[in-house]
Amino acid sequence: MEQLNPFYDEGISENFFNLEQFNHGMSHTEVNQFMHKLLTTIDLSRLSELYFQQLQTRLRIDGLKIQFADQSITLGSWRPQNQSKTLSCLRNGQVFAVIHYGFSRTLANSDWQVLQQMHLYFSNPLNNALEHHKIKQFAMKDFLTSLGNRASYDEAVGRLISQAERHQSPFGLLVLDLDNFKQVNDQYGHHDGDKVLIAFTQTLTHCLRDSDFAFRFGGDEFCCLLPDTHAPTIQLIAERIKAAVGADNLLQKHLVSCSIGSTVYQNNDTSSILFSRADAALYQAKQNGRNCIKAA
Repeated sequence: MEQLNPFYDEGISENFFNLEQFNHGMSHTEVNQFMHKLLTTIDLSRLSELYFQQLQTRLRIDGLKIQFADQSITLGSWRPQNQSKTLSCLRNGQVFAVIHYGFSRTLANSDWQVLQQMHLYFSNPLNNALEHHKIKQFAMKDFLTSLGNRASYDEAVGRLISQAERHQSPFGLLVLDLDNFKQVNDQYGHHDGDKVLIAFTQTLTHCLRDSDFAFRFGGDEFCCLLPDTHAPTIQLIAERIKAAVGADNLLQKHLVSCSIGSTVYQNNDTSSILFSRADAALYQAKQNGRNCIKAA
């Protein structure tokens, strides 16, 4: 069966497309309906879900894995097996994504042609969605530290609140502020100030778990979202950050420490209520002499 269209095992490009070779493929009406669904969104996750739904309807696929750059999206129960198919997506002769299709059955010749055809038509919308995703990701990052910015935080905290409401899954918030940072900029200039911010960012991220998120709001204001976390663990993470900052040579050279306000999501919290509570705890930590942690 692989001999039907052997070049499709390596990649599919608009340059290879010849409608006549899909004599057992999708009709013009089916193609129009398929494309109409794909063109309803440019969001990468939503587009991938729509594509998977179409594959399930037409080909009874078990799983799908889309790999791009150093990321991937997996839908269904994809796993490597003898019936899996792997096709590349090309743009100007360059592979920009690889898609793995998982089946628990052997595809008939006609189904294999339909899969190639659907893959071909999916490639252009996928390329557009990936470009949009790239721009969106860039816009959600702080330029200096590469942490998420305020827009990224708003999106992440909204998602965690929704999960907490649906599944009763707790999460924590840390709001952090660097002590004595202003004097670094005043005495040594912004270049040294940037080095301090980068050193703090590296220290902060090393103290977090893989599932945690760190953000920079600007200046020396930072915060962390800690999914699936109760108050005792939040306190431990905060103490770990405080100790690590105290052990960093560059931060200690400039006498920079950090004050931390912490809180746990409570039922019916909005994002603004949650943040205000942690921010008030941070203010108390500052009032208590800085370089300390206050929980609310």
